[in-house]
Formats: sequence, C-alpha cells, structure tokens
Amino acid sequence: MSENHPALASALSLFSRFFDLIHQPITIIDRQGRFVYYNQESADIDGYRGPLPLGQHVLEVYPRLAEEKSTMLDALKNGSEYIGNFQVYYNQDGKPVDFQHTTVPLYDEAHRIIGVIEIGRDLSDFRRLQQQVVALNRLLYDGNRHDSVNIVTGNKTMRALIRKARRLAQNSAPVMIVGETGTGKELFARLVHESSPRADKPFIALNCGALPASLIESALFGTVKGAFTGAENSKGYLEIADGGTLFLDELSAMPFDLQSRLLRFLQEKTYWKLGSSRASSADVRIVAALNEPPSQLIRDKRLRADLFYRLCVGILSLPPLRERPDDIEPLTLHFIEKHSALTNHAIHGLSEAALAALRRKPWPGNVRMLENVIVRSLTAQEAPGPLAAIAEDEEEWLDLSVSPPAPAPALPVRPSVSVLAGGLTAQVEALERQLIVGALNQAEGKVSRAAELLQISRTTLHSKIARHGIHIGVVES
Repeated sequence: MSENHPALASALSLFSRFFDLIHQPITIIDRQGRFVYYNQESADIDGYRGPLPLGQHVLEVYPRLAEEKSTMLDALKNGSEYIGNFQVYYNQDGKPVDFQHTTVPLYDEAHRIIGVIEIGRDLSDFRRLQQQVVALNRLLYDGNRHDSVNIVTGNKTMRALIRKARRLAQNSAPVMIVGETGTGKELFARLVHESSPRADKPFIALNCGALPASLIESALFGTVKGAFTGAENSKGYLEIADGGTLFLDELSAMPFDLQSRLLRFLQEKTYWKLGSSRASSADVRIVAALNEPPSQLIRDKRLRADLFYRLCVGILSLPPLRERPDDIEPLTLHFIEKHSALTNHAIHGLSEAALAALRRKPWPGNVRMLENVIVRSLTAQEAPGPLAAIAEDEEEWLDLSVSPPAPAPALPVRPSVSVLAGGLTAQVEALERQLIVGALNQAEGKVSRAAELLQISRTTLHSKIARHGIHIGVVES
C-alpha cells in the first residue's frame, strides 16, 4: 500500500466505506496490478477463502487466468474500458460464474493510469432460472393451450379488438400489441394463438424486460456446448416454440443488436444458436408487445424502426382502463367471483359506494392494478354481502400518480452545497436520491426508462425508490 499513487490512496480513503455499504462485488488494483480494494462480495463470488487478498497481484489471486484474458490488466496496460462486459469463468471452487462487469482505468491529474476499478454482478442465478423457465415452458404449454382465453369487457372498442385479433389469427403474419402495463397484452397474444391454426402447438412467452440483456440471446436462440465457458447444449425459445407462437413482451428491452438478429429471423426463418457452425430453422409466429408508444421508443433508439414495421403487419392498440370506465364494473364483478375463496364469508356483488370509488380512480396500473385492489378489498371486508368499500391503504396508494409530471430538470452534475453537509454516507444517499428524482422526471415517471438513464436494473431502481420514499410522478425541487 505504501507505493500507491497519492491520488489513488486519497480516493480509497474517501470511497472505501461507501463501497463497503453498497454490497456489490468491487475490486481495485494499483499500477502494479495488485489489489488495493477487494470486498467480501468479490470473495464470495470467487470462492476465495481466508483473508482478503490485499497487496496480491491479480494473477496470484486468479492462478488459472491468462494475463491476456484479464480485463483489469488490459485496462491497466492499454487504457481499455469494458462497459457491461459479460464473461463466464471458473472460481476457486471450480464453479462456473456468469459475471457482468464494468472495468475502467483510473487516472491522475496528468492523465496517467494509476489503477483500475471493476464493479460487477453475478448473473449465475439468472442463467439457472432462465434454464428452468425454458424447461417449464416446454412442460406447461400442453396444459396452457387448453385454457380458453376469457377477456372480460363490455366496451365497444375492446370488443372490436377481440374480433380483429381473431381475424389476424387466421394467417401467420406477425402481430404487434401496444398498450400500457396491465392492459392485457398477453391475454390478447394468447387469444391470437388460440384462434389460429397453431392452437395445438406451443405458446411460449418471453418477457425481455425480466432477463438481463446478456442472457436474452441464449434464451432466445439457444446454445451449443462450448459456445462459452460452461455453456451446454440447450434449446432456445425459437426451437421450443417451433410450429406455434412466441410472445415477446417488452420488446424494447431487447438489446439493439439482438433486435437485428430477430429481424433477420423474421425475414429468413433461420437463426444461429450461440456457438453453432450452422443455421437452424423454425416455423414460429412472432407476437410482440410494447408498453410505450413505438414512435417514442424509435426516437430514443430503444426500438429498431425496421423491426417495428416488420412486426406491425397486424397491430392491436389496447386502450388503458381510464379510457373505458364502462369496463370497471364487469371486471370488478369478475375479480370478486374469481377471488371469493380468499374470504371466510360470502361476498357477492358490489355496493354503489364502492363502485363510485373505483370509477373515480385513474388506474395507472390498469386492469392488473384493479385486480390487486379488489383482492386487497376482499380480504379487508369483515362481513358477508356485496363488496362494501375499497381498502383504505390502497386508496392512498392510488392517488400517488394522478397528475402528469412537470418538465424534467437537467440531471445534476455535482451535489449542491446543501448536499455536502454531513458525513460521506449521508452525502452519497442525498446525491443518489437527487439523481433518481432527476432521472424519473426526465423519463416522465417511467421507471423502466429512468433505470436505463441511471444504468441500473428496474428491480434495483424500485428498491431505491422505496428506500428513499420517492413518489413516482411527483416532481421535487
């Protein structure tokens, strides 16, 4: 540690406590390639036993690692940057680790490299879960295809969309479904499948927003043993859905380069598994869904225009619940009947007061949100009879996002003087809150977009929003 550059030593003194608190694997090496920071999260992933290897060289800690394969040493030697890099390696226990990381060199005032920092996350559980989901999809589609789709509605627009979906189902052209979260996009995708000649073949759903970007490719196309370290022969969703329908939800969460590969499949009906030396083919109908306006997604470079136009041969645009208030009563009665077993006494029907309360709400979460409200209200009611009232805490929650956000301020570049009061932990917490509020405002309250601006997952952002007590849709000064 005595040979550390003064700037590196100062940075370590300032930030090491913060690094300890964020519970993510972080490592820092000095200009000799020795670890000057290596936290417990890194040790857990690496299977490293004993005292943390501070002062040891990278190649001493990773004896199986070739120097030319080390991203940290490459960054140290050549100034290379690795942003969101994905790699698979074996740790000291011989366990394969799916690791996504960002590795960048650290510079002094003269722009000389004085060290390297790497921050990452272990995606091994995601890969195992993805493989389990693929297997479950294969097992369950036989049962799912016999479940008739029931879209409850009395709305003229929705009834027209149901008829249109059934017409589109009669050919194999791709279909694009656009609608806010909770409007029933997957129900319509299933309706298209069940109404088509493919109804006795698989219906497979992949939520592109639920998987890390680095895993979507292998989930979609499958892998060949040896494609990367630890890779095995595995079927992707295209292969599993052969002859049937593949539903791609939150399509805009798919990486841009992967969207081009999907476009190629739509044009040629062939694809390449990861690591394969030959093309595979599949007869799959693609139904895709977006929860934001396509024009905005295309402008933001989150959706390829050519892919959108290739998919929207048939397009279904689902209206939000606030634009079809006539559906609130039939949907509520349906959910009361569906979830009546949650209570110990008979609840049938709906009081006028409860119906009036439901009709006053804007329903930003649409039908899914309405169902959750009814479930909570059913469990809160203490006497038999019609549903009498809406759960009080749910009423408060619904009021959080009723007004449109104000124009977004620019994201702060540095903390203000007031932020700098207090210790380092308090400063960091205050700055993080300020950045999250700025990102939410810039994203007009859309959590998925704000997460992209902040370069963190939506799950992480939701957790931070809750921790800081931030109300989505409320602009703070």
